[in-house]
Amino acid sequence: MAVPPKPGAPPRPLAPKANPPAPDDEAAEKEQLAASELDDITHAEYRLLYDAAARNVLFAKDQQWRVLQYFTILGLSLVAIGIAAPFAHDVARFVAGFLVFVGIFSVVVIAMLQSWQANEHAKMAYLAADFSNFARSALRRKPKLSGDIHRYFMLLAMLLYIVVLDVVMVRLLIDISR
Repeated sequence: MAVPPKPGAPPRPLAPKANPPAPDDEAAEKEQLAASELDDITHAEYRLLYDAAARNVLFAKDQQWRVLQYFTILGLSLVAIGIAAPFAHDVARFVAGFLVFVGIFSVVVIAMLQSWQANEHAKMAYLAADFSNFARSALRRKPKLSGDIHRYFMLLAMLLYIVVLDVVMVRLLIDISR
């Protein structure tokens, strides 16, 4: 933890700068900044589009989680109502069918949102290809395959959650009505 300087004390001296690399060093050439070849207006447009795509990915992921939350709240509410005031057999079957419909609809919406995210990631990769070498290097720190595995694992977990919860809730509603 940094200790604040005492009042009136001289400022701490800066660390010495590293020596510049030798001009014949091959690694030094790779480390040199190669600026984007885009003009300022086009670069600003690229940045705007890249930021919009990143916000779209975050929005789509947030919507996926909201669909999961709303499905859970709806299903648990209907089961709680069924426990508090048991449904007639026909009504329980209708509510169970409704939950199956909502579950299928939720799975479709989550899959569509995942597809939207994939399109936005492709757009971001296309735009990043014209950025500086440092920006491209920073964006390559997490391999695309690793990101895809993480995204699709989360998608699979969301879809399994909906399917399992739907099956459990439908079984509960049918059992309650008997």
